[in-house]
Amino acid sequence: MLDGIKVIEIQAQTGYPVVSAYEFEFLKGEKVVKDRLKDCSLYLILQRPLTYFQNLILGEGVIDFEIADGINPPLECRLDLEEAKMIKPGGIVDVEIQYYKDQPDLVPPHNDVAAFKILTEAGEFAVWETPQKLLYEAIVNGLPLYLRGDISPYLAYHVHYIGKAWSQNVWNRLTGHHKVQKILTMEDSISPRSRKLSFEISVLLLDIVGFDEGNMIGGYEALIPEKVQPIIHEMKTEEEIDAFFSKPPIAPRAPELTSEAEALLIKLFKPEYNGIMFENYPNIANGTRSVGYTLANLTVTRMPVLLTTAHRPNAAMGDVKFEMEA
Repeated sequence: MLDGIKVIEIQAQTGYPVVSAYEFEFLKGEKVVKDRLKDCSLYLILQRPLTYFQNLILGEGVIDFEIADGINPPLECRLDLEEAKMIKPGGIVDVEIQYYKDQPDLVPPHNDVAAFKILTEAGEFAVWETPQKLLYEAIVNGLPLYLRGDISPYLAYHVHYIGKAWSQNVWNRLTGHHKVQKILTMEDSISPRSRKLSFEISVLLLDIVGFDEGNMIGGYEALIPEKVQPIIHEMKTEEEIDAFFSKPPIAPRAPELTSEAEALLIKLFKPEYNGIMFENYPNIANGTRSVGYTLANLTVTRMPVLLTTAHRPNAAMGDVKFEMEA
C-alpha cells in the first residue's frame, strides 16, 4: 500500500485594467467590458493618488503627454498611434479629451486630463485611454508606449478589501457594495487634486484560469509546515495509483479555487476592511483542503500593480506568486 499527498498551485490573472470606482460606474454597462469581466471571481478594492495627463499635445499621428499625480515626478510619454495599431498607416484620427476640471483648455498643452478617446477617420470609436489603462496595456499587453521616469510610484496601490463574487456577476456584486460605500465614507483623499474620493478608490479584478497539481508519494513530511495537518491519500491498487496522479478531484474553475485564493490573499495582506482574516489558514471551509489538497499556492500573472497594506508594505509585481506562510 502506498500513501501520498496532493498540493495545488492556483493560477489567476487580471481580467481588465485597474479602474476607479467612478469609471466603473460607467464601464460596467458596456458589453465589451462585461464580456471581459464575466469570468472574474475575485476583486480587490484599492487606492492610490489621482492620476491624470498633463501637457498633452496632439501631433501628426502621435500624442505627447505626461502622466502625473501631483505627488511623484511625472512620467514623460509619447504614444505613436500607428505603431500602436490604433490607426492605419497614414490615417487621420480625431481625439476627444475629457477633463477633471470644468473649463477645458482651448489651446494646447492640455492639462488636468482624465482620459482621451481616439476616433477613426470615419468617426468610429477606436480606443479610450486613461493613465492607468495605458500603463496596464504597456506592462501586460506590450503596448509600445515610450516612457521616461520612475514608473514604480504610479503602480503602487493600497489594498483596502479583498472579496469574491463567484456566485454572481462581479459587476452586480460591486454595485452598491457596502464595503465600497464604507471605504468611500471613511477614507480621505490622498491627492489634494481629487474632487471625488471615487477618483482614487479603484477596482482590480482577478480571473481563476486553472491550476497545476503536485502529487508526492513519500518524503513529503519535511515540506509541510509544522501546524498543517497532511491529508493522506492511501492507494492499494494500480487503479488508485493511476487516479491519484491523473485525475484531479477539482474542476478548473471550481468555487473552491476562488475561496482558497481569497483566503490566502486576505491572510497575507490583512486588508483593514476585511472582517475575517483567516488566521487559521489553510484550515478554511470550502477551500482546496475540502477536496483533498494539503497545501495551496497562488500565482497571479498579467499583474499591472504593486499591492501594499500596513501589514505587508513590501509589494511585488509582474508574475506574482503568493505562498502560504509557514
